[in-house]
Amino acid sequence: MLPTNVFEKLKANLNWCFDGVFSIDENKFIVTSDDKKYFEEEVGVKSRDSAFVDFYTAMAIPVVGKGEELLTLERIIELNEVQNDEAKRYLQISSIEGEGSYFFDKESDAVFDVSWGDEEDLKCGKLTPLYDSFYDFLEWYYS
Repeated sequence: MLPTNVFEKLKANLNWCFDGVFSIDENKFIVTSDDKKYFEEEVGVKSRDSAFVDFYTAMAIPVVGKGEELLTLERIIELNEVQNDEAKRYLQISSIEGEGSYFFDKESDAVFDVSWGDEEDLKCGKLTPLYDSFYDFLEWYYS
């Protein structure tokens, strides 16, 4: 499920969404059980109810909100594939250029704001999440 403000932002930018993912008749984004299964099995997202699943099922190219521009799902997966095993728990969801990047924890659903050079602290559990859920992160990002 997406926050209301995120739903409205995405609905206003359907040209950036995957084709056929929005139902005009039902006024909602369609996320199937196959979509949820893909995110669980192929991407490793533990919670099928995460807003991460709903958001990235709909968005081909994420609409810019506040903060750094979010990466496409394809780019997130590419970056995760080159990580070592202990880092694969975290998906980098924005560019690392500049002072840092946002990372999504596939196990806890939390989002971290990781400064340049603090990636090891993230892997060791020394950082506090910016938001405890991707839902809360999206609500902030698009507010």
